[in-house]
Amino acid sequence: MDRERLYEKLDIESPEEFQYYESFEALMEDEEHIEEELIREILAVTDADLLSEHIANFFDAFASNVPDDETELTIIVDTFRNNILSASSAELTDEDLNQLVNEIYKFRKWYAIDHNATDEIKSEEISVRDARYELAAAKLLGDTVSIDFGRALTSGPDAYSVRLRDILND
Repeated sequence: MDRERLYEKLDIESPEEFQYYESFEALMEDEEHIEEELIREILAVTDADLLSEHIANFFDAFASNVPDDETELTIIVDTFRNNILSASSAELTDEDLNQLVNEIYKFRKWYAIDHNATDEIKSEEISVRDARYELAAAKLLGDTVSIDFGRALTSGPDAYSVRLRDILND
């Protein structure tokens, strides 16, 4: 995706306008491949506190649609959340920014791009994002849905990473 198309999807004209939750959500939800450099350009000028708030709100909304019996999926989503939040500190160094972009990139691939879930009723491979929407819609409409998150569970992050300076500052 090129810069112009990305800005259009995020409803911004420049990286400095990337301040609203809706723009952050659009970045996380888009199923098209977005180059890491384009993500870096936007996040480099975004207020770190505001970004952390958007990250927390996004993952809170995600968690509200995960079925109670999907404990492993909840753990994986929490790991993504923690990795992304850990990288988005108030003092965003170049190394932190690279880690943040990398973590968001990995999450987007796992969540919106790769087909890591199976809609067992329709017998089709879907993204975790689409599975999340199907679960939310079924909850609202009282429909029956059956999602297998098997591949999502094996393709998520291996562990929660913590920066050494965060440990030392605590």
